[in-house]
Formats: sequence, structure tokens, C-alpha cells
Amino acid sequence: MTIINFKVDEEKKKKIEEIAKFKGYKSVSEFIREAIDEKMNLQKLIDDFKEKNPPIDLDKIDIPDFIPDGKYLGISRNTIVAIGDTLQEVMKTLYEKFPEASAGILRKGKEIEPFETLFSLFSSENTKCFQQAEIGKRFFPILEFFISLNGDKKSLLGLVDTGASIMALDKKFIENFELKPIRKSKILTANGIIDASIYKSIFQYENLSYELEFTSSDISGLPIQALIGKNFIDEFNILFLGREKLFCIQKL
Repeated sequence: MTIINFKVDEEKKKKIEEIAKFKGYKSVSEFIREAIDEKMNLQKLIDDFKEKNPPIDLDKIDIPDFIPDGKYLGISRNTIVAIGDTLQEVMKTLYEKFPEASAGILRKGKEIEPFETLFSLFSSENTKCFQQAEIGKRFFPILEFFISLNGDKKSLLGLVDTGASIMALDKKFIENFELKPIRKSKILTANGIIDASIYKSIFQYENLSYELEFTSSDISGLPIQALIGKNFIDEFNILFLGREKLFCIQKL
């Protein structure tokens, strides 16, 4: 066994000892060994994912001449896996077929018009990583999840929105299913405080289900149907990896 020595100041030493004691470790050494193992395991998880699901590399993507200019192209592992006339159409197909490896969307012969959006301790155990979707040279953490409506399970694509305290579904989706509000609440938005209808339903991610409240919002620009607010996010640990353009979710 190799011994590694490192120095910490007295204040950090006391904090490490307090954490180790609070978490029930037999010694500080045991706590440090486990912390190092977790860090290495998480890095291996990230490295393995990136090797299997590389980011978009335009030099490796072969766009056939028979595809007309203006078509949207869904890319997974530097391969065209979806073709469509709209961003929404391609995004839906891409995430249905390759939810973890949906690297992004290109447009043949034409650039995607730029747009802005304004929406309001982590280990490798039970953790799954996803590529952030690249759209118009911007990256978005988009997750597929489900909502139960009248006994049926409906798929939704949502943008992870850490600035929102509550889930929001697109108002067109709410109108299509004639959902009924359970109450009214004041909500702080970019345009000030509004009186909003609040709804409730069962949401599912993988094999987990949660009864959560949500509100209505006019969601446009991105091909999504929901903003995934903190009442959903707080059921998990979420890690954003900016440089790698990934986000990871850990089931608690």
C-alpha cells in the first residue's frame, strides 16, 4: 500500500474531522479514502460516457447530397439519425430514439436562427449523464420525463430550469388535455408578480414517480413542452458539467 501525505491548514483539518465524525466514519483516513474513490468513480463515469457518446464533430458528419437544404438534422454519435422540416419534429424523434446521446441539431445549408432564452455532494452511484442539446451553437440541458393523465403516460421534453421554484407546462399542452387547476397562486416572473393557476399530477422519471404541482407558461423558441423547476429537481442531485457539455442526474 502506498502512503500519500498532504498538508491542510488547521481550520480545514477541523472541518474534515467534524464531517468524518458527523457522517459516522471510523477515522479521517477512511473518510478521505472514500471521498477519493467517489471522485475517481465519477470521473470514470464521465470519461466512459464521453467515449461512447462524443460531442458533435462536423468533420465526422457525412451529410448526403440528396437531403434538401433547410432540413433539420438530428445528430447522435456524429451520425444523422433524424431528418425533419421543423426543430420540434426532429427534437422529438431524436430524444425518443437516443435520449442519452442526443448531441444536437443541425440545419443543412442554412443556419438555425439565433435566439435567447430567459427562464427563470455528488457521487457516481445511481448517476446517469446526458449530453446537453446543441441548438444554434448554444447548449441546453433537456430531459425526457413523463406525466400521467387519466391513466395514460405522456412523454414530455423539459428544460432543466434551476431558477424556477415550480414546474411549468406549455399552456397549449394544458389546454389540449383540458386540465383543471386546483388553486390560484401569486408567481414572480420576469414581468412582475402574476396570479397563476396551479395544477397537480403524477410525474415520472425512469422508475420513480412524484406527485407535483405545476403552472402554465407560454413556452416558445425551444422544442420543449416543460420547464423542469426545483420542485422536480430537488428530488435528485444534479451536476452540470459546463466544459464537457453534459449534465448528470443522481437518484437519491
